Amino acid sequence: MKRIVSLFLLIMLSSLMMAYQVSAAQGNPEPQMEKQDTIREAKITSDRASAVAKTQTGHKRLDKLDFIYGNVAFSSPDIIKSLQNLPGVSAGTELMSGLYVHGGEGSDNLFLLDGVPMYQISHLGGLFSSFNTDVVGGLDFYKSGFPARYGGRMSSVVDVSTRDGDFEEFHGSFMIGLIDGRLQFEGPIIKGKTSFNVALRRSWMDAVLAPTTAYLNKKNEDGEIIGGNYVFYDLNASLTHRFSAKDKLSLKMYYGRDRLGLSETYPETEEAIVGNGISITASGEDELETDIKWGNLICSLNWDHTINEDIDIRTIAYYTGSYADVWYRWKDWQFETKEIEIYDALNETNISKVSDIAASTDLDWRLDGNNRLRMGASYQHHIYNPSRNSAIDNEGSLLETASGKRYTGDEFALYAEDEVSIGKRLNLNAGLRYVIFSVPGKFRHRLEPRLAMSFRCSDNVDIKASYTHMNQFAHLISTNYLDVPTNCWLPSTENIAPMHSKQVAAGVYSRLPMDFRLNVEAYYKTMDNLLEYSGSNTLFPPLDSWETSFHKGKGRAYGLETELGWESSKLSFTAYYTLSWSERRFDGIWHDWYHHRHDNRHKLTLMGLWKITEGIDVYANWNYNSGGWMTVPTHIYNPGEVFDRYYTAPNNVNLPDYHRLDLGANFRKTTRRGNERIWNIGVYNAYCRKNVVFVAISEREDKSLYGEGRAIFPIIPSFSYTLKF
Repeated sequence: MKRIVSLFLLIMLSSLMMAYQVSAAQGNPEPQMEKQDTIREAKITSDRASAVAKTQTGHKRLDKLDFIYGNVAFSSPDIIKSLQNLPGVSAGTELMSGLYVHGGEGSDNLFLLDGVPMYQISHLGGLFSSFNTDVVGGLDFYKSGFPARYGGRMSSVVDVSTRDGDFEEFHGSFMIGLIDGRLQFEGPIIKGKTSFNVALRRSWMDAVLAPTTAYLNKKNEDGEIIGGNYVFYDLNASLTHRFSAKDKLSLKMYYGRDRLGLSETYPETEEAIVGNGISITASGEDELETDIKWGNLICSLNWDHTINEDIDIRTIAYYTGSYADVWYRWKDWQFETKEIEIYDALNETNISKVSDIAASTDLDWRLDGNNRLRMGASYQHHIYNPSRNSAIDNEGSLLETASGKRYTGDEFALYAEDEVSIGKRLNLNAGLRYVIFSVPGKFRHRLEPRLAMSFRCSDNVDIKASYTHMNQFAHLISTNYLDVPTNCWLPSTENIAPMHSKQVAAGVYSRLPMDFRLNVEAYYKTMDNLLEYSGSNTLFPPLDSWETSFHKGKGRAYGLETELGWESSKLSFTAYYTLSWSERRFDGIWHDWYHHRHDNRHKLTLMGLWKITEGIDVYANWNYNSGGWMTVPTHIYNPGEVFDRYYTAPNNVNLPDYHRLDLGANFRKTTRRGNERIWNIGVYNAYCRKNVVFVAISEREDKSLYGEGRAIFPIIPSFSYTLKF
């Protein structure tokens, strides 16, 4: 591994030396700072919007307007929920920030914040995403045709970039909504040279829960007392300094934290007969307390160096980490008087962490108008602390302690990709990524070829095709299908091979008369070395024996995606339709292929926007998809046994179809001082569709079982006020 690190440093040093040599050889005078920055930013933006977009399949570029009009839940713009509208993407559980792309799992997506991987991408299990749109400049979303510069996950890439602070003047924004608020402020420290950008977001669900629980406790006639408290907050901060027109250094930080507390107290009173008609009244309380904390921390140092208008180098050094701390305490009362107190109690703590210390360098060379070369190297040192568990009794004695094995892993990657135009009709993006991954006792290396092409049939019709090979060396270990803090990241080991996928995609992209656009794309994807938990439902994974607690299997997904859109200065309309299949096969669980839980055969999304005036716009989204799948027992055998329920097959029940209408409106006004005020109102699930979230199992007299769907989310109104100053 020392050789790998040395090679990485040598490559970084060599690329930087080459950059300076090219810059010196050209000997061009240095232009003015403002002019150079304007030209460079315009050139890169134009290039990303044309060259990249016209070659890659499955690529979508989103900006701030897409976030606003794509989601109305709680009037809070959300990146993940905007992506859920796209074809080929399943949302999972309602209102959650799940992202299941082309039959993959949520952990198969690579989320990048300014080039840094993010492990925990949501708050409250997915109710809010971790990305604050106040500082987001835009994102690139890939679900096929992955360029060689991306690696580490096998389903999708969500590359989010944040804005530097304004170098010339101060301004910001303030938002207050029903359950959260945001504050953002940016401006120059040294005008024209140094700037900052800070954004803070916080929920106040704790203020909402306090009176709610107080009201419920007042209604409880049995004396039961419940308590609940939840809060999340996150902070984005950046400091950017321009040394010259060609060099820029940025220090960026993200910190997010969630805390959930639950409690339940149940008083009891008993009368014990001692003798001779004498009785003693004894009372006590059964108690349960839970405190869960989880979050992210990202710190990065970014150096952007421009050699000339055609060559850029970016070097990043960063730390990224995610943690979860789960504590609960229960007290089982037995007997209590003024003289005697007898009870059993247990305090249990579970802590898990994952973190990376890494660096990367990337060279972007636009050789001419028809050829763009990218190459780079990266090194990541992974630290996996999956679990530390301890239990203490009521006397303070340590009952047991257990810890999952601590792993360290080193990942080194080299890539090169070339995007070239051949004539006026054919564009190619060919790339190769070489990855080395090692943990103590095991060394692995993989080649990942990538190829994408686009052929222009006419001025209005393009044909695209791509092939990608992806490897994933990190596994999210979970005992259920929910995104909960007790899930743990673990690496590929001697006994657990990395997951990998192969995907082909092809499509036709056309511009129709009357400003319509029509895109049709098909894909086929295979997945190998997947893991599926083999034990019973439990909160914490069995980390001391996790390598033998999971079945190994494979998956496949294929489908057809269609996008129809139309846009004018006042109106816009988009329709997305997906016809897809997603299956799994684990021979240790079932002898044949079976439905993946997010195998939604049909998905249709209709989105409309009407700008009534300069200050008023309204929008509507209608979402429909075939129901997902759940594993439901059919009958009972040998009642009283530990495993007494019979299942015909995994995911044997198809849930009812899902559909929902969201409505929203923005009212904008500019004050005399030039500040913009925005009132947003929205309605989630406007016609109050009772969509099934889970299934409750009931038993008949003949020991057969049946399931009843349960809905949670009714119609939800929302409101927010935003002031931009």
